[in-house]
Amino acid sequence: MKDESEPPTDTQDGEFAESSLAKDSPEKSSGFPLTFSGVASFASTGWGRLFLWQAIVIATIAGSLMLLLGQHWSPVLDTAIAQLPEQGGLIEGRLQWPDSQSGTLAGNQFLRIIVDPKGEQQHGQIADFQIELRSESWVVGSIFGYAEFPYALETFHIDRKKQIPWWGSRRPFLLIGISLSIGLIYGVVSLLLGFVGIWPSKTVAFFSDRQGGTGPLFRLGTAAWFPAGALLSAGSLCYALNLLPLMGLLSLIPLYFLVGWVYLFFSPFFLPHVVHSNENPFDAEEEQKPPTDEVETHGSGNPFA
Repeated sequence: MKDESEPPTDTQDGEFAESSLAKDSPEKSSGFPLTFSGVASFASTGWGRLFLWQAIVIATIAGSLMLLLGQHWSPVLDTAIAQLPEQGGLIEGRLQWPDSQSGTLAGNQFLRIIVDPKGEQQHGQIADFQIELRSESWVVGSIFGYAEFPYALETFHIDRKKQIPWWGSRRPFLLIGISLSIGLIYGVVSLLLGFVGIWPSKTVAFFSDRQGGTGPLFRLGTAAWFPAGALLSAGSLCYALNLLPLMGLLSLIPLYFLVGWVYLFFSPFFLPHVVHSNENPFDAEEEQKPPTDEVETHGSGNPFA
């Protein structure tokens, strides 16, 4: 019969340490990381899972943007190009346009295109995004105000004969390219935010006695922006479906940063605890140190004998 007072063996100690570490370890959830423990689980998983969810968020944002461009911007551009004059364009940096065809070419609540070479009309701000062609410059208007830019080309033909086939053959590629470019830009920005978040999360992990290296905290910092990215992509989709106004979409931007920093601060608390050893590191050095008597015995001999 085994004595109950027998001290635990090394195997038992290892099993106890592994069980306690398993309790403190974040759950390796395969679902979307909407919880603090789910975000913290990216620190213990590989880069493949991180990039998979990163691609899902990027695809959602790019898809909502493609829906916006295809459903609301592309029809306006189609109508505007169909109403171009037979002859017109830039000559020596100045817009040449028939007076009878000036005014609003096409528009809806999302996009509006206006041609006013003389700049004498007051068009106001009706659409969320407005483009106005003037004599020597073009103006971009939005809820933030107006910005005027000079024409970059001295000579450019703007007529139906050339622009209709050019736009018709390139429209799908332009819409896909713009959507994917903005999605990839968001992905790069989220990685930069995750890199910057290494130091705040490392500070929280240090004072909360949690494990965390540079690589795991980089993954955690990047994953902390996944819930905020899901919120932003949902807002973009609602705006594309005309369920959310532009001001509502813009109000999600500060909320995006707030949610990201909240997850970045609280997720390190769900990392595994730092395992402290009770062994004295100086005991091993004392055991390896040779006895004093042996040293004196070897040192008392005559080296010249």
